Amino acid sequence: MNLMQYPRTAASISHFARPSSWELDGKTYEIVLDDGYDTILTFRDRKVSYVTEGQPESAAYDYFCFKADDTTFLISFEVRQEENHLYVLDLTQRLVTRLICQKGVHPKNPHIMDRRYTFGAIWMRGYKLPYRRHSFTTEHLGTAVQWRWSPELCTKHAYLESNWYRITWDDAGEASEDFDSTSELLPSNDECASYVKIKDKMFLFSVTEETVERFLGDRQLFRCNNLTLLQNYDRMYQVGRGFGDMIVDGQQKHINIPLSAYGSPPAVPEEFLSAKNPFTV
Repeated sequence: MNLMQYPRTAASISHFARPSSWELDGKTYEIVLDDGYDTILTFRDRKVSYVTEGQPESAAYDYFCFKADDTTFLISFEVRQEENHLYVLDLTQRLVTRLICQKGVHPKNPHIMDRRYTFGAIWMRGYKLPYRRHSFTTEHLGTAVQWRWSPELCTKHAYLESNWYRITWDDAGEASEDFDSTSELLPSNDECASYVKIKDKMFLFSVTEETVERFLGDRQLFRCNNLTLLQNYDRMYQVGRGFGDMIVDGQQKHINIPLSAYGSPPAVPEEFLSAKNPFTV
């Protein structure tokens, strides 16, 4: 097979997606969360369940599990189609980041997604609970990366502000077909984002397509999706998942897909890096 002509063009953003890791199967982690609701995660028979303090054990859910390095795992599962739970388990430092994304809770626009972060640590018998935490960061600001999602699809990201990122693409590439028809209607291609430092040269990057949802609503295909990726800048790849909705053949379709991409330094015009973000003051 000629891999440059791989037929999965309709799902090109997940072309390099990795199979889920089952290394955690059979393990249980007691997590002390800073919101006060400690949680036990149990991985059994390729499913995950959880117990929140004072509550009965949840159902067992299918999950994605991707490794950013040998001891750092991203776990993502759906409690229901409207609610996704994502954990970063950092086994070296015994630290945890949790992100819960929920659709349908915004009182004016059900597509705008609620996103809640909680930080914590893994409790282990005989060991002192870590005081350190993962945390939001600005360490990466001022950098730009080209991410390659498939042999033909690549996008260029600039990380210029603490709550935003900027994206562009090559006019001749696959991404132009998906973005050009709607992006030209927007005052800018900046979108809401958050950045959590997991460890040296590793960040949890999360972007939600909220701005395009507010501007275009029913005129665009991607309905406020959340893309969350664990980025390893030592090995220059990222792994994660996309969660939300899109319009397919006129019908709204739920999506929950694995993602992975490989990074390299990009060549971008200077104005891409210096243009002001019109959504901030």
